[in-house]
Amino acid sequence: MGDVVRVLIVDDDALVRHALRAFLASDDRIALVGEAADGSEIVELCTAVSPDVVLMDVRMPVVGGVEATRRVLRWNPRCRVIALTTFTTELTAIEVLRAGACGYLLKNSTPAEIIDAVLVAHTAHRVVSPAVQTPTISDAVRSRDPSLIRSTSLNDRERQVVVLIAAGLSNAEIAHALCFAEGTVKADIRHINRLWHVHNRLQIMLRATELGIVTI
Repeated sequence: MGDVVRVLIVDDDALVRHALRAFLASDDRIALVGEAADGSEIVELCTAVSPDVVLMDVRMPVVGGVEATRRVLRWNPRCRVIALTTFTTELTAIEVLRAGACGYLLKNSTPAEIIDAVLVAHTAHRVVSPAVQTPTISDAVRSRDPSLIRSTSLNDRERQVVVLIAAGLSNAEIAHALCFAEGTVKADIRHINRLWHVHNRLQIMLRATELGIVTI
């Protein structure tokens, strides 16, 4: 038997971590080497336990899965990150794949599917749940080249608007802070809502946290 695959779990839900721990323990080809509830100390943890594969929740407090994925891959570009989520939206999948994840797996996947995904990812292949498979996501899985993936990025002004929304400013206060008309701020927010598929300021804040634009 070859070396076991060293796996790190990062998820803010203790029940999910418990379930994943049980799934992974059932296969002697896999060794669980650590757990974390968010991505705030992901580099320190990776340095301590040297995982081959990280099972990464997308939506977490403090530091979300997208930013945590970037940090893992800056620590070691050869580490494999599989995003774990309940979200089937194309936008969520593309953002985490753009960050460098090698796969996107739904949390309702079977134990066998999760184990297979870990083993496949470790062999430098990429995996994605059939439930979220679209042509755009398939391109994202096949290549990390951003030119092959639909852009969901904000421009500099829109990022400033998002940061000020997260700080609790009203549209009028944002307009004053950025020296723009309030109508311009409203137009920016409408564009952000369309781009991120969100509908209110709270959802903007949550999405911005996932993407590492702000911390809450």
